[in-house]
Amino acid sequence: MSDDPLGDEGLDIGLDTMARDEPGARIHFEVRQADDPQNVEFRLEVADRITWWKSLDIYMALTPGTFIPIGRRIETKDAVKAAEAFVQPFELTKFGRVSLWKGGFLGFGAWVLDWHYNAWANRGRKFVFRWEED
Repeated sequence: MSDDPLGDEGLDIGLDTMARDEPGARIHFEVRQADDPQNVEFRLEVADRITWWKSLDIYMALTPGTFIPIGRRIETKDAVKAAEAFVQPFELTKFGRVSLWKGGFLGFGAWVLDWHYNAWANRGRKFVFRWEED
């Protein structure tokens, strides 16, 4: 196991850190055991006081740098404080990317973070991104 998201061993279950930690974007990151040992699962959460739109988009690539969306986007807004999605083994590659967005000026989304990881090595894990401060 490892704390390197791109490593071939997969991230340590129980890893607990900040994905981004600055005013306007305090995002907590945690690795948990997934419900299905073959899937990679994602959970986006926001603190109770946050109501503005947040999203997490999931991408895969066959080679580094050629990411394509795989039709997975999870969102929170208003009273919806958590959302989940998963990626099955036949969709996984070594090159995964997650993009986090938040509501921005005049309704346009504002990019906050791209996180790259070895999706295949992280089967059986749930990645939890919790927005603590907007």
